Amino acid sequence: MYYLYLFIFFTSLFMYTFNYYHVMLILMVLEFIMLSMLMILVSVVLLMNFLNFVMYYLVFVVCESVLGLTLLLLMVRSKGNDNMKFLNLVLW
Repeated sequence: MYYLYLFIFFTSLFMYTFNYYHVMLILMVLEFIMLSMLMILVSVVLLMNFLNFVMYYLVFVVCESVLGLTLLLLMVRSKGNDNMKFLNLVLW
């Protein structure tokens, strides 16, 4: 089972490093990374019977995704698109 989760994790890391043109695509890949890390965490934590840590992790993931979508919304409203090629972070 761990091999599948690790395959999803490394595939998502590969997509994150080579497909960075649109912010929405980056946010989706980050969520896949967090999902694969959650599956690994749940399978390890079930052995130790410490499920409170999973709730803390889920709160962190939700806050991260809300912050990413808020930044995406602000960028689309100010620039008109989510293309990373035309984004200059020094001026933003």
